[in-house]
Amino acid sequence: MKYGKYLTIAAFALALTSCLKDDDDNSDWRTLNDAYVAAAQIQEENGVKTFTEVKPVWAPDSYILMRWHNDREKTSGNLSPLDNSTVNVIYSVTDIKGNMIDNSYASTVYGDSIYQTQPCKNIVGFWAALTQMKVGDKTTVIVPYTAGYGTVDYGAIPAYSTLVYNIELRSIPAFQVNR
Repeated sequence: MKYGKYLTIAAFALALTSCLKDDDDNSDWRTLNDAYVAAAQIQEENGVKTFTEVKPVWAPDSYILMRWHNDREKTSGNLSPLDNSTVNVIYSVTDIKGNMIDNSYASTVYGDSIYQTQPCKNIVGFWAALTQMKVGDKTTVIVPYTAGYGTVDYGAIPAYSTLVYNIELRSIPAFQVNR
């Protein structure tokens, strides 16, 4: 993958934040995460934006950035989950520095490293991504902290953390119907 502009901006942000004399680590981390998202928003390959901005209608102040790694024409006729559908996914999530936060291999219950969930039972960013996907889609999703865990620490995840997911929607074993 080519991350030319993206890496340059992130490196610049890292250098800038390392020069700051602010004792507030969250401020530096937030600046670095904001720069990462801003770089991804303008990243292009062959003159085409790499990531698509997705804003869920039910969370108008949130957005995520999605990149599909498969031919979407081949999955266009497949189901997309609703908010309360049961889905089987394979995923991994890292912070912007590539540090592993979690993956479906760690939470496997149903074998084959499958994570079974309902989109609405996850953070806004993961929920929004799943409902934009079709069975068979593979994506990279950048979740800004506003659609993730927000401005507070969540376990080992520092406040203001951007999350980078790799998601494969394997199946929808229980498709729910809107009423």
